[in-house]
Amino acid sequence: MQKIALVCLAAIALASCSQKKYGPFTVSGKIAHAPDQQTLYLEKVSFTSTGNVTQDSVKLKAGGDFELKGNATEEELYELTLDHQPIGIVINDNGKLGMNIDLASSRRPIITGSDATESLYSFITTFLQRDSTVRGLSAQLDTIAHQQPYDSISALNLRDKGLKEIKAMDDEIKTIVNTSPDPAVVCYAIERAKDIDPRGMDSLVKVASLRFKQHSTIAVIKSMMAEAAAQPAQQQGQDATPPYALLNQQAPDLTMNSIDGKTLSIKSFRGKYVLVDFWASWCGPCRAENPNVVAAYNQFKGKNFTILGVSLDNDKANWQEAVKKDGLAWNHMSDLKQWESAAVSTYQFDGIPFNVLIDPTGKIIASTLRGPALQAKLAEVLK
Repeated sequence: MQKIALVCLAAIALASCSQKKYGPFTVSGKIAHAPDQQTLYLEKVSFTSTGNVTQDSVKLKAGGDFELKGNATEEELYELTLDHQPIGIVINDNGKLGMNIDLASSRRPIITGSDATESLYSFITTFLQRDSTVRGLSAQLDTIAHQQPYDSISALNLRDKGLKEIKAMDDEIKTIVNTSPDPAVVCYAIERAKDIDPRGMDSLVKVASLRFKQHSTIAVIKSMMAEAAAQPAQQQGQDATPPYALLNQQAPDLTMNSIDGKTLSIKSFRGKYVLVDFWASWCGPCRAENPNVVAAYNQFKGKNFTILGVSLDNDKANWQEAVKKDGLAWNHMSDLKQWESAAVSTYQFDGIPFNVLIDPTGKIIASTLRGPALQAKLAEVLK
């Protein structure tokens, strides 16, 4: 997974599965030493798209006092930006949040009303200190490498110190993922993981997804991890990964409600080639793949072929909106249980987007068809 730079404390968008009630909230305070007439924005940072979403804005006047308003259904992470340049971050774990920022000072903002934001800044401060130490040790090692005679003892000592600092950083990340009550901080910590092997990263994400089962951003991270893990195998060919466990077997049946409340099942499409597409409105890679799926549907829908969308959403309104916005003109069903959906265990996948292609006899003949591979497979079987 690509790591997000800590420049200006930019961070990922986050949401919470806690029992707190969310809704309207305010962020107020003072921006000291800010130029007059600059615009201060409250921006929700998006994990699944390229740009932030502005919630509110205000022209700063002399003195720098401000109040900004937002509205959210979950706990999320927001940036305060001056003319879209980040100056601070805040999490909406309370209805009234306070933040005083001195642009002439290197000290962190003074935060009131948000334990989650305090916890996040504490982690960032510690992380930056350790990261700075590691960079310094690395610079010293580089200097020694170019000296004659080469001082191997000093080099080994510096390397050992650096490895200890990196381990301390990784241990702190693991502790946060295992114990922090704030899913926002947990997600941010996962993004900051350094030198953790793929198995270790996978373990962190699994722990987070078990602790915060309804947290939509953790679900997105889980999907992105699965996608990243699959990419090298796709580049090396189909033989680089174990075959899908259900390939060439009869497709298990699933019965769920459609968007309009009717009952749908996979077996009701027997007699056609059907692509069962597992996705969700909150899944960035899924939404990015949807135009390709739409193109395939339009190309082959007249050749005894259709698509059945199976959503891992837990919010029906978001599901409906995504179907409409992305132009997904085929049947859809969901049990609205996100990762607790019967689809996950029945079809044995741990990341989305995921799909299976079923032939008219009900047998699964392909899986994980993405991009050009989808059109190629459909062209092969739908001659």
